[in-house]
Amino acid sequence: MSRAEVRGEPVEEAAVAVPGVVTGPDAVPGPGAARPPSALWSFGLLRSELLTTFRRWRTLALLAVLAAVPILVGIAVKIETSDGSSVGGGGGGEGPAFISQVSNNGLFLVFTALAATLPFFLPMAIGVVAGDAIAGESSAGTLRYLLVAPAGRSRLLLTKYATVIAFCLAATLVVAASALAVGALLFPVGDLITISGTRITYTEGLGRALLIALVVAASLVGVAALGLFVSTLTGSGIAAMATTVGLLITVQILDQIPQLDALQPYFFSHYWLSFADLMREPVYWDDLVKNLGLQALYAAVFGSAAWARFTTKDITA
Repeated sequence: MSRAEVRGEPVEEAAVAVPGVVTGPDAVPGPGAARPPSALWSFGLLRSELLTTFRRWRTLALLAVLAAVPILVGIAVKIETSDGSSVGGGGGGEGPAFISQVSNNGLFLVFTALAATLPFFLPMAIGVVAGDAIAGESSAGTLRYLLVAPAGRSRLLLTKYATVIAFCLAATLVVAASALAVGALLFPVGDLITISGTRITYTEGLGRALLIALVVAASLVGVAALGLFVSTLTGSGIAAMATTVGLLITVQILDQIPQLDALQPYFFSHYWLSFADLMREPVYWDDLVKNLGLQALYAAVFGSAAWARFTTKDITA
């Protein structure tokens, strides 16, 4: 039984090559001609991919690790400030500086947790899922079965990318939700002071926390496209995941070398912590716009490269 059948996806018999039957764009509708997939079928494919991805033990383990990070940070801050001393140290307005405010308002744990997970944990999780998207199917021998259904390679690749983007959002929201719960449990909550020194209500703070989470999720779309491209280059899921994570680490290191300051604004990770500007009054939009524009550029370049590679690749597994 094929993987598509196991998933419960509708597999049309006309999608299988039959001698004497013309398929593809030149096919003429008839008893033996393949019907193009409907929008409902495409939604079913996306739904199947989402269920398959989020039911994997590896995915659940990644989300559990991400949820544990705010818990550990919150406990560490609580222990360090139990004698009334401060933690971290302010300054600069960068993401990690939020840690100095956690003991005063638990909502700052959301910003601190996102700043702590964004440089490594979140992109690593995205790299694992994206790297396994195509290569994992190939190594498991299920990629050909997925292509038997009349999806087409472009539609399947787009579905895979949409699934990885959904994981970006889910992973970010898991970190934010865990931090919000732990912050409210361990620390006082209420009106908070922005980086600019102005006071905003707790409700407005929650709104900004949600906006920051969405910006962080959007900051990972470039990594998702890069991982998907790497996934089309190999038939080994493990190799694709390792390569993607290795590239992430390499870029992070290069982004810290002063001699490369002319190139660093073009690294996908360079403006990641610009989300801290959403906690200013008024909001500084310059770096935020640069970050989102850079992610869109990476998504376009590596998404196109993944499409070019996947649509011309010989599928042997």
